[in-house]
Amino acid sequence: MRNSWLFLLLCVAVIVPSVMLVALCGPQWRYETCAAVLIEVCVLIVVYRSLFRPIKVIAGGMSLLREQDFSSRLRHVGQADADKVVDMFNSMMDRLKIQNLRMQEQNAFLNKLVDASPMGVIILNDRNEITLFNNAAAQMLGMQLSGEPRLVDLESPLGKALGLLGADEVKTVKIGGRDIFRCSRLFFMDRGWRHPFILIERLTEEVRVAEREALTRVIRTMAHEVNNSMAGILSTIGTVTDILGATSGAALLVEPLRACSDRAESLTGFIRDFAKVVRVPEPNLILTDFQELVEPIAILLEGMCSRFGVRLKVDLEQAAPLRLDLVLMQQVVVNIVKNAAESAASGGEVCVRADGRTLTVTDNGPGISADAEEHLFTALYSTKPDGQGLGLMLVGEILSRHRADFSLRTVAPRVTVFTITFPRP
Repeated sequence: MRNSWLFLLLCVAVIVPSVMLVALCGPQWRYETCAAVLIEVCVLIVVYRSLFRPIKVIAGGMSLLREQDFSSRLRHVGQADADKVVDMFNSMMDRLKIQNLRMQEQNAFLNKLVDASPMGVIILNDRNEITLFNNAAAQMLGMQLSGEPRLVDLESPLGKALGLLGADEVKTVKIGGRDIFRCSRLFFMDRGWRHPFILIERLTEEVRVAEREALTRVIRTMAHEVNNSMAGILSTIGTVTDILGATSGAALLVEPLRACSDRAESLTGFIRDFAKVVRVPEPNLILTDFQELVEPIAILLEGMCSRFGVRLKVDLEQAAPLRLDLVLMQQVVVNIVKNAAESAASGGEVCVRADGRTLTVTDNGPGISADAEEHLFTALYSTKPDGQGLGLMLVGEILSRHRADFSLRTVAPRVTVFTITFPRP
């Protein structure tokens, strides 16, 4: 546009004085003056074709580049040097069009790959705010993301754990009782800048299967050795006790032998309890609900809480239909309520409540430390001084076989909640 105005000014500056000169000249000079004007017009046309028109075409090409219109092409202007520039520009536009199309196809493929990936992908900016994420990441965080929230501000235990990741750090995170994630904070380059992103891989099922297989081998070995040894020891003690019982003056030896026999029986029962954990059967699922699950054992639960001086509240009115194994799940409820009653202690309260497909058991005991939460449901781990780590381990195994999500957390001072959410029937 600027070059067009310059050409118009040049035309005015050249032609207007010539026209005025034609008007002022006498008849004897008028033909010569008109010829001069025609020559000036021809010169202006040549100047336009050789200078201003190529500049106008090149300016149009710059506009195409600025607008990223790689489909349009420039036309020849009839000047050899300018046409070479036009050919080079058109060739460059062809290459840019191919590269742009290739980049669009690659980006579309990467977007589909990221969206379909079972791994969670979160892209961050320099302020640690989420700028992009896929469906898997949203499901793992367990919440709807909107705007550009910071990781540490998310109301999600996994989000807070991700916010603590350092650069190039890979960390395994355990959330609640079931979910285990491998989280990696990495970087990619975009236009010369490092952009952080996080990969989240769910390891829950793989880790659970590996732990169960390892524990099964250990317990089977222990049970084989202990049971074989205890069988011989108990038989020998029984024989000796019978002989000494018939011998006068041997009463002082009989009591210690019986104590050894009782201890051997306890050790055999201890190993038997371990074996129950790894021999949990596959659940026999039937259509039922929490009311049918809890009501048959309500008296047992009340009596168990009474022994600890704890009040029990049960609210199952909001229960939804579910597919459960009643026998296995009643064992789960008994273990959870017993642990809650022990934590609440005398004067405390335990509340069992249903809300749709979710069952919660809440107690007002002292709670669980953050360090202890990371190890709950782990084999042989217990927060009790005399605990064996079998109760929660059995609970976790049964709930995992029901494909339920579960967690045990202290959500506020003196408010500890065991939450179980079952899949839709």
